[in-house]
Amino acid sequence: MKIRTMNQHRQIWLLAVLSFFTIASYSQQDSQADKYLQAVSDQFDLSKSYVIHMDYIREDLMQETSAEGEAVIWMKGLKYKIMLDEYIVYYNEDKLYSQNTETEEVYVSEPDPDQPGYLQAVPIKIIKAYEQDFNYMYIGSSPMQGKSLIEIQLYPKDISGPYSMLKMFVNPGSHKLEVMQLKHKEGILYTMILSEMKADQTLKDSIFDFDPSAFPNTEIIELIE
Repeated sequence: MKIRTMNQHRQIWLLAVLSFFTIASYSQQDSQADKYLQAVSDQFDLSKSYVIHMDYIREDLMQETSAEGEAVIWMKGLKYKIMLDEYIVYYNEDKLYSQNTETEEVYVSEPDPDQPGYLQAVPIKIIKAYEQDFNYMYIGSSPMQGKSLIEIQLYPKDISGPYSMLKMFVNPGSHKLEVMQLKHKEGILYTMILSEMKADQTLKDSIFDFDPSAFPNTEIIELIE
């Protein structure tokens, strides 16, 4: 049960942000969406480092409950660190550490690029490999967070994962990503709002590693086979 809970919160971003999907119910790639998706891809330069602040809303559509919060993401290439309430996720391009500071546990795994779960573990790949991994559809102008944004719906080609749809909401003027929505097959809808994104070239690689000395009472649980 603990492993499932950690995975559910981790998948909010893997992220995220965040991250990262199934049911290819739409089997084409809509050319009207291409310029927006390419602009979003260009927005995230893998040669740069970023600090991203996000607000999130988690809605259980079946139970009609919701929760809100804030998150911070440090990102450098494929490496990232996410802080979300009591959860901290680190990825150093080799190992993924999913930490719960309340239960004092951290789960360690090694995402496999050849497995569907890799997109969830390395969310920037969703944006950078959208043509390879997704079918997508241009929806057009949609109201979102008090704005009129361009909505693009993406459906993963691999239908074995837990998510049914990813939506990107793009500013019609700047073509920059402002909001993402992720729908889980079990009826959970995650909305992620980018509130601030700054380039920061001072990020050290060590920030993307779990440091046992900083959390001496944390139990390390290896999920590596």
